Amino acid sequence: MTTELIRRIADRYGVRTAGNLHVGFKWIGAEMDLRGPKLFVFGAEESYGFLIGDHVRDKDAAVASLLTAELAAMLKSQGRTLYQRLDELFQQYGCFTEGQINVEMPGEKGMDDMRALMARLRTTPPVGLGGLKVVCTRDYLGGTQKKVSGSISPPGAMPTFAWACEPLDAPTGDLVILDLEAAGNYVAVRPSGTEPKVKIYLFAYDPPAAATELPATKAAQAERLKAIGADFRAFSGT
Repeated sequence: MTTELIRRIADRYGVRTAGNLHVGFKWIGAEMDLRGPKLFVFGAEESYGFLIGDHVRDKDAAVASLLTAELAAMLKSQGRTLYQRLDELFQQYGCFTEGQINVEMPGEKGMDDMRALMARLRTTPPVGLGGLKVVCTRDYLGGTQKKVSGSISPPGAMPTFAWACEPLDAPTGDLVILDLEAAGNYVAVRPSGTEPKVKIYLFAYDPPAAATELPATKAAQAERLKAIGADFRAFSGT
């Protein structure tokens, strides 16, 4: 559930990344133990948690703030801003936008409703979201990924597809990711671990573009995520 921009920058500098993890710093800590803390550079998750180095054993806002201030000071000395630096990264590595929807499911039926929605995603996922086809369903609870292998709909009928099932090499957890046909665009869905709601994470990506094209790309991504979110709400009945 964290931007893939981090991975693309790391790849550019030959830094190994581990991104197929669940939300929660215990997963980052386990990866540090597995690979060795002396080699650890940086860890992050979508909820603004950061860990730099091995100074502490949990999210560390102090060091993250220090590095942000250092970067801001360096850029200011060059007559640039943090926002401009981010746009430079988008031009080099591609433009990334994220969004989130929280579907509240309170009350006595809430837990049953959450389980039913997650089951639907695993057995009969939507065929498309926001005008993009769903081409793969990654089920982290069942340890499988189903990829579209072809259409089985007769002409003029509602679209249905054949799926090819493969093992998913990932830690077990109640999470489903729907990969869309445009690479880098996907939706991740999981029940909250602390509140009666399902959290839907929306991700948009477009390849690197010139600075003059960035405003249009950002606007298009915002509309794309809005359409994907609306279609998912229709699918979930919320």
